[in-house]
Amino acid sequence: MIYVVAGGRLLASKRQVGVEHISHAVLANGDPVQAAGEFEVVAEDGVLVVSALDNMSGHYRPATASLEVAQQAFEVAGIRVRSGAIRRYDFGAS
Repeated sequence: MIYVVAGGRLLASKRQVGVEHISHAVLANGDPVQAAGEFEVVAEDGVLVVSALDNMSGHYRPATASLEVAQQAFEVAGIRVRSGAIRRYDFGAS
């Protein structure tokens, strides 16, 4: 699954919807974002939990600090981010 946080709102989608490929830019309507990446969610005791969260977006290339924004957005939406679930990609590293 992919996500963006745009205008303070969490938006999420499957990568493929029917025959259409959904990118971060499509999800955000090309607008600037505060965070973008991929995630996995599981149900634990009937509660949704993020089991993997990263900042992997080839279009937006968000800084690792954006993951704090993403984590907060998921938690505001009522979806806890599991300890150890965050994977950071540093696009500035060689």
